[in-house]
Amino acid sequence: MNGIKSGLLAITFAIVVAGCGLQPVNPGPGARADDSEHQAETLARRGDFVGAARAYETLAAQSPADLRDRYLLRAARQHLQADNATKARELLQSVNASLPRNDFALRALVAGELALRAGQPKRALTELGRIPEPLPTDVQSDVLSLRARALFADLRPAEAVGTALERGKLLATRDDQRANQRLIWEGLKTSAAGNADFTAPTGASEELRGWLALGGSAALVVRNPFTANEALADWRRRFPGHPAQGLLSEDVLPQLSSGMDYPTQMALILPLSGRQQASGMAVRDGFLAGLLQQPASSRPVVNVYDSAEMGAATAYRRAVADGAQFIIGPLTKEEVTAIANSGEVSVPTLALNQGIVTGAPPALLYQFSLDPEEEARQVAQRAMADGRVNGLALLPNNAWGRRVFDAFRSEFTALGGTLVDMRFYDPAERDFSAPITQMLLIDESQQRANALARTLGTRLEFEPRRRADAQFVFIAGQPVQGRSLRPALRFHLAQDLPVYATSDIFEPSAGNDDLDGVVFPDMPWVISPDAASGQLRDALNRHWPARARGRGRLYAFGFDACRIVPTLKAGRTGSQHAVAGMTGVLSVDEQGFIHRQLDWAQVTNGKAVPIGAATTAAR
Repeated sequence: MNGIKSGLLAITFAIVVAGCGLQPVNPGPGARADDSEHQAETLARRGDFVGAARAYETLAAQSPADLRDRYLLRAARQHLQADNATKARELLQSVNASLPRNDFALRALVAGELALRAGQPKRALTELGRIPEPLPTDVQSDVLSLRARALFADLRPAEAVGTALERGKLLATRDDQRANQRLIWEGLKTSAAGNADFTAPTGASEELRGWLALGGSAALVVRNPFTANEALADWRRRFPGHPAQGLLSEDVLPQLSSGMDYPTQMALILPLSGRQQASGMAVRDGFLAGLLQQPASSRPVVNVYDSAEMGAATAYRRAVADGAQFIIGPLTKEEVTAIANSGEVSVPTLALNQGIVTGAPPALLYQFSLDPEEEARQVAQRAMADGRVNGLALLPNNAWGRRVFDAFRSEFTALGGTLVDMRFYDPAERDFSAPITQMLLIDESQQRANALARTLGTRLEFEPRRRADAQFVFIAGQPVQGRSLRPALRFHLAQDLPVYATSDIFEPSAGNDDLDGVVFPDMPWVISPDAASGQLRDALNRHWPARARGRGRLYAFGFDACRIVPTLKAGRTGSQHAVAGMTGVLSVDEQGFIHRQLDWAQVTNGKAVPIGAATTAAR
């Protein structure tokens, strides 16, 4: 009844105002801002992050300086929610450095999230550390969430779990608590992918000890889910009352099962004779090793076709005619190019190289390769992350070297780096002094000294100097060239320059003492061995002992081709569906290209020693 009376009064009032010829009072810009802010918040709650970001940007444009920065930061957070880090970074750069306390915390959250997404967890933690204590109540949960994720990425799982458990005390609902458990589980997998130490600290609570013990199972889930069920069952027996029991039974185990949903019939198209026979057999063995670790009752049927014998195109048509629901292969660039341009890609196909495609790639074609050009781009990213913005490059004078150089230069300059000089060398030579002295300007230093001596008419005591404007050297080549290039750089006064390379320069089974100090990206199989990769090596030795040595990277490549089939079958793209494989963290883009995020190592005493992804590379 009161509601009816209020409604009548409102109507009466409106009539009186209208009858008197009066206009409603203008609510003013503050009221309009409140309405717009409410609209932006509503859009964010609905999951329309792009719309919310635009609404906050509009508010920022209409607001005075003290509110402008606040709305820009909120817009940046919404852009991050929409996975648009570029726009979020752009807005952050336009925010004033001097901010109120609450806005400073919001700025730290945006900057920290951007740093973490750029693979720099230490920087993310530094940003969060700038927030004055105690943390503002309205952002406390978000700060602890980001801090935990950064600690997991920094391979400090004990501190990360402790931070997440502290955050859990702030959460009231069961859904929020379960989301916090998922944060811990995903973080354990992140740390496991980096081969972190899950040892519980002295005095750890039983809950913390249980979570860290689960990290060992997370390593198997990450690298080799075919054998993870047994490890998870063992953990459940050891920690029967742990809060994570529900997470495992309701979330983890069902996802593990769905992540191994294979087609019932597949085909492998590989060169199993001729020049590429050894490579084809290594990939085949790795692929079959993945299938052999599955229960026999759930293994798909796999038909294998020799592309060297019958030709890739004929093999492809035969596989389709035989009923293949998913095809893996072919292996060589030429074969992939032929298949991609044939117009006959009629079933999901995982090509094991990148072809030269005329026009748009076929919708059902995925391309996966051990691409040195992608490694070169990651080297450029690493050098910039390490704060080295002026570089030199030294690469072989052949088609491979030019492709690697183009990829490195393009990425490095796009990130704001400066390539101060580069040289190509003849890979058939043994002595690389000429291109190195030219690149380091040592020959010019010598020429200046000679000219001065001639002018003065006397002999001078002279110590040559190299150029001082370079902060690192990027080299590329095979192991035989690398073992000459690195000592030559030392000899020619570049012993203090950090050296980066692609993985081709390091051969695990060879002597690598001459490469000491070189920093390079490579697959976890090579530089971050763990329990999961140990299991795979055991399978290789058990099933194919004669081929257990050499071509290990191709064996891991075949295993990962097997691993990623369920992801492709389900159409999962983007970094949120990344698979931590033996060859790197794998993600699929919208064009069907599979990208590998690699681990990092530095050669020390001839061994590849893992180093963190966001630390400064040692000299």
